[in-house]
Amino acid sequence: MKFFKRMNKKEILNSKRATILGFYTYMLFSSVNYFSYLLVEKDLLSSAIIFWSGLVVFFGYDAFLNLKDKRNSGYESPDG
Repeated sequence: MKFFKRMNKKEILNSKRATILGFYTYMLFSSVNYFSYLLVEKDLLSSAIIFWSGLVVFFGYDAFLNLKDKRNSGYESPDG
């Protein structure tokens, strides 16, 4: 029994791109939060906002890239 479908090469590439963008989002928001703490000694963003923003960016960008590829070419799943 399969719980997850196999990803094709294009989906793997899209996932890697989304991972990089999600990581940069974490770094950007963490930096903004840290520098605001240095200036006013108060956090600008909560930990939950930073966490969820990275996840939303990752899954959103991954879905966007996969949808774009699906519309641009004949989408073939590895299962047939």
